[in-house]
Amino acid sequence: MASTRPSRNDERILDFVREHIDELAFHTSESIAQGAGVSRAAVVRFSLRLGLGGFSQLRERYREHLRSEQPDGAAPRPAADADAGMLARKIRRDVENLELLPAMLAPGLDRAARIAQRARRLWVIANRETHGLAVYFQRLVHHIRSEVRLVDPTFPDPLRDLGGDDALLACTFRPYARQTIEMVKRARDAGASVIVVTDGTGHRFLEPDDLVLAVPVQSPTMFLSFVSALSALEALAAAISRVDPDLTYQTLESTSRFLEGQELMLEPGPVTGKRRHPR
Repeated sequence: MASTRPSRNDERILDFVREHIDELAFHTSESIAQGAGVSRAAVVRFSLRLGLGGFSQLRERYREHLRSEQPDGAAPRPAADADAGMLARKIRRDVENLELLPAMLAPGLDRAARIAQRARRLWVIANRETHGLAVYFQRLVHHIRSEVRLVDPTFPDPLRDLGGDDALLACTFRPYARQTIEMVKRARDAGASVIVVTDGTGHRFLEPDDLVLAVPVQSPTMFLSFVSALSALEALAAAISRVDPDLTYQTLESTSRFLEGQELMLEPGPVTGKRRHPR
C-alpha cells in the first residue's frame, strides 16, 4: 500500500500555500512552483494527491470558497482592514528577511566591494522586472567611482566591450531571465569578475568562481519583496566607498564641483513665499 505521508516537495508547497493563502486565487502552478522552490510537475502531483484534476481546479475551489464566504447582500469587508493585515504581515516578513542579511552577506560583501572598486569598469545588469534595483545601485556607486556602466536589459549590446579587467554585477530573481544569465556567461567567457545578487546559492546558472550575494526575497503577498535586496545593494555601495577612502573623497569632491558649476543643485534657503524655478 502506498504511503500517504506528504513528500518533501508537498511540504514545501503546503508551506508556501499557507503563507500566501490570500493570494491563492491569483497564482498559477508556475508561480507556486517558483515560490516553493519545486518543479511545476510537483505542484500538479500535489493537486492530484488532494483528489483534484490539477492546480487550476485547486485554485477554482479556493475561488468558490471565497465567494461562498460572502453572504448575499452583505457588505464586503472594509478594504482598509484587509490592507492593514496584509501590510502587517509583509512588514514582519521584511524584518525577518533583513535580520538574515548579516549572516548571509558577511562572507562575501567586503570581497565584492574590493572587486567592484578595483575593476577597470563595473557593469551593472538586472532582469527587466528588477532593473530599478540596478538603476538605483548604479546611481549610488557613480558618486564614488567613475566607470560604472548601467546595462539596459533590452539593449545589452554595450557588453560587447566587456573585458578581463572588468567586473559584472548581475541582479536576478525568479523568474530568472535567460538574457541576464547569458550576459553573466558572456562575462565569464571574457575573463571578467562576476558578482551575482540573487535569492540563493544553489542555482544551476551559478559557477564556483562567481561571488554570490544571496538575499531572501520571500513575501506573504503574490509579489517578491526586494527590501532586503535594496539594503544589500546599499551596504555594498557603502563597502565600495571604504575600499579606497582617498579616491572616494576625490570622486565625491569632483562630482560636487561639477554639480555646482552646472548649477544642477539648489541650496536650501529661507521660505519667502515665492517659488523660484531653476533656469
